[in-house]
Amino acid sequence: MRILSLIFLSLFFIQCSSDDNSNNNNNNDPNDPNPTNLPKLVAFEVGPNGTNVQYEYNDNDLLEVWTETTQPGVGFEITTAYNDELNPNVWYYVDSDGVSDQKGFFYDFQGRVFRYLDAQDDVTLIYDNDTVLFEGIIDEVADVSGSMTLNAAGKVTRFNGPNQYLTFDYDTSGNMIALNQYDNNDNLINNYSFTYDNKNNPFFGQFDTLYLVRTIDLFWDFSNINFTGFSGYVYPYNPNNMTAILLDGITMVNYLIGYDNDDYPAVISEAVSGNSYQWDIIYITE
Repeated sequence: MRILSLIFLSLFFIQCSSDDNSNNNNNNDPNDPNPTNLPKLVAFEVGPNGTNVQYEYNDNDLLEVWTETTQPGVGFEITTAYNDELNPNVWYYVDSDGVSDQKGFFYDFQGRVFRYLDAQDDVTLIYDNDTVLFEGIIDEVADVSGSMTLNAAGKVTRFNGPNQYLTFDYDTSGNMIALNQYDNNDNLINNYSFTYDNKNNPFFGQFDTLYLVRTIDLFWDFSNINFTGFSGYVYPYNPNNMTAILLDGITMVNYLIGYDNDDYPAVISEAVSGNSYQWDIIYITE
């Protein structure tokens, strides 16, 4: 299993989870000298069953250390190193079992990732107008290939995998509102839809240049939704906060969100399969 690709998914699947490198995830006029809604950085997520997530940032407000424990003595840590352009350069991973890995990212002169690799992956991305081809080794399988189609905003609208393809729809704010899964005979397998509030997603704006890498990680060989409404920095590319996930029109997951005085999520109750889970988000204060 791809450690650095899938660690983001497996431990966060139970959770209730472009932009620039300054994490400017707010609705202010950038020319307003007295903005009313300053961006906030998440310090901790405190969840059910002893799950605790801590985030640390560098001087540029970019995520540097992500430490997660799911029970005493069990967890992982990911440290991000950045290059001179403030793009993620390497992810260093280590877990409580002593397993370690690192994932490197390589950029072209336009600041786009053209290659990434770790112990199980070595993928090259080729850009051709609104199409991005990718090929190489994924999950230790060699000679694989696929492609993505982008809209004018750079969002993926179609993802072509080995045995299926996915299409994506977005609202005017850039939130993913639909994911349609088809087989290669154009038969619809599943239709997922998502609803959102109109408040700031506190995780939005990080790892911007890794958007296509993370899209490959999450949607290659896709079988079900592997990111959730408050999944932290797993896939931080929706500007607003997810409030529901629906499958073929039937609600699978609901998120009831309580906000702080700045309209940022503070308490989240996730209702799924008759169970409810609560997450508390604690922000860095100056």
